[in-house]
Amino acid sequence: MNYFMPPQAPMWQKESMARAWSHRGGAIGLLVLLAALGTGPWTAPAASAASRLERERCSFKAPRGDRVECFVLTVPENREQPDGREIKLKVAVLKAKRTAGAEPMFYLSGGPGDAPLVAIAPGADALAEGDWWNETANIRRKRDVVIVSQRGAGGSTPNLDCFGPRTEPAKARRRAVTEEQEREILTRCRAGLDRRKIDLGQYSTPALADDVADLAAAMSLPKINIYGVSYGTRWALEVMRRHPDLVRAAVLDGVYPPQVNGEQNEAEIVKRAFERLYADCAADPLCRERHPDLRATVEGAIEAANARPVDLTLQLEDGPQPVQVDGTKLLMVLLHMMREGEAALIPETVAALQKKDVRLLKLFAEDLETSDGGLLEQNAQQFDGLYNSIECRETWSAVDRAARRRQIEATGVYGLNARTSKSPAFCPVWRVAPAPAAERQPVKSAVPTLLLSGTFDWLTPPAWAREAAKTLSSSRHVTFRGQGHGVVVQDACAARLRDAFIDEPDPKKPLPCRADTPPNFTAAFERARNLP
Repeated sequence: MNYFMPPQAPMWQKESMARAWSHRGGAIGLLVLLAALGTGPWTAPAASAASRLERERCSFKAPRGDRVECFVLTVPENREQPDGREIKLKVAVLKAKRTAGAEPMFYLSGGPGDAPLVAIAPGADALAEGDWWNETANIRRKRDVVIVSQRGAGGSTPNLDCFGPRTEPAKARRRAVTEEQEREILTRCRAGLDRRKIDLGQYSTPALADDVADLAAAMSLPKINIYGVSYGTRWALEVMRRHPDLVRAAVLDGVYPPQVNGEQNEAEIVKRAFERLYADCAADPLCRERHPDLRATVEGAIEAANARPVDLTLQLEDGPQPVQVDGTKLLMVLLHMMREGEAALIPETVAALQKKDVRLLKLFAEDLETSDGGLLEQNAQQFDGLYNSIECRETWSAVDRAARRRQIEATGVYGLNARTSKSPAFCPVWRVAPAPAAERQPVKSAVPTLLLSGTFDWLTPPAWAREAAKTLSSSRHVTFRGQGHGVVVQDACAARLRDAFIDEPDPKKPLPCRADTPPNFTAAFERARNLP
């Protein structure tokens, strides 16, 4: 299960692929740093002795009335060897409107391998490209928002990406890579990391959690709030486990706890998401009338595409691109719609496809290819070194592969997406030791925690949040009926909940809005009918 699948827009939570970044700046003293960050007269917790924070020139341009400050955090690759290799992490602080000394919110991105401080388009401003200023405006009324790069991903040095940035020119090169060539690229990349003596065992969730603690200490912050999305929730939970006194409040959106193996039951999770859609359609008068046997329509469309792929021409930034959509790719598009909170449009999409009307399919295929790729490439690609390091170490090493294969076979068309995973073949190439069993234990914490889920989130289903909440003694789990993965950018109520909880972290406080609105099949029908 690839966790490079966050909400489509805005891009401030979008898990873009890793990219390289060069750093520039000079050291600043602790007193200057305290004044710059406006953190108030707090006592600094002890940081890793080998860690340091240095100011660098910002490449971002804040809107009128807003401010951003940029830094480089230097940490040891291996904290047990503080005199060894250093890692440099890009940090951006989106300043509060007023300096009130309130504990800042740290954003922990997903992936693993997200690079929120690196623009997708060459020469673009990542914060503007990702709509960060608008999406954090309410939080920044009195709190700073702190964004830190993941070690090993874009915005960090070293960057473990094996293919380079996923810019438009690089996309064209990726499309031509065969499966055999991909394995060769990863093999050469892994050998190159060995020659540079990069210790991939240090690119792990616990190490990322300690990076957050070092950053908080360097900023003289005794308490922080954390907001994680997708894999960022596992990162956040590890911060709560390893640094229990640091976190004031946590919001986890699309929860992926360490005791859950994201790959083991992917096919069954996908099937359950579709069964939820079938049940919701049957309960809705209009959807039931228009699609009396939605299950047969969906499964039939996927099987028909397997037998005879659908020819599309996608209009992309680098021009028109032909693609043949077989059953696996059709399922990918439908899952993309679920992920983006567009499950209500799936019935209209597959019904139109039966009539040779591909407009809706084309619309969401273009959206998927623009955001994540995968339709035009010859094979499902896995070039991101940090993703491989963490997922091979923490997930695939514990998968019962025989049971997984049996489940894929038993779930029919719903197992097609799980079949595309390359981890069983490529994790042996990447060669990282399995995570110790202790890291897979549930996180026990009394930190006030808000867990958010979408009913149609097949990447991090609501059941995983319920599992995590069992050992979070001061927590609340809210599921949004009609939404997918990363509900804060899909539902205004979810955004209100996040902001209100960070302001007053009380899990028992009444909700300010409703989360139980079902999929709107009537609105979906109108959108489909009015499609040009």
